[in-house]
Amino acid sequence: MGQQVPAEDNKDPALQEAVETKEKGPTFAAAEEAVADLSSEIIKSLQCARGERITCRRITGNHYRCNWWSPQATNDFDNPKMTGLTVTTHRVSKSQMFHVTRKSGQLTITPASVR
Repeated sequence: MGQQVPAEDNKDPALQEAVETKEKGPTFAAAEEAVADLSSEIIKSLQCARGERITCRRITGNHYRCNWWSPQATNDFDNPKMTGLTVTTHRVSKSQMFHVTRKSGQLTITPASVR
């Protein structure tokens, strides 16, 4: 069996080029600016009705999908006294895409336009 050469000691030009290409990325794509995930701040700033729960996920860049979850009637369940936040007792009552930015510590939340 041959010995493995540590990556830093390997001077093979093909490997060096592959590593450099991977780090740089494609030349035709512009680098995307680093954007902080504001999901937790968005949840705190949105209004919801009593009993509702909001979830928020960053989709890409400054675009987020927010869902409002509402409890459903449990009368038809085999165990109507079942409580808790489970998928079977809560349904998405509202869903919306937002464009969110933060300047000077303030969030600007606007509905995302549909293209």
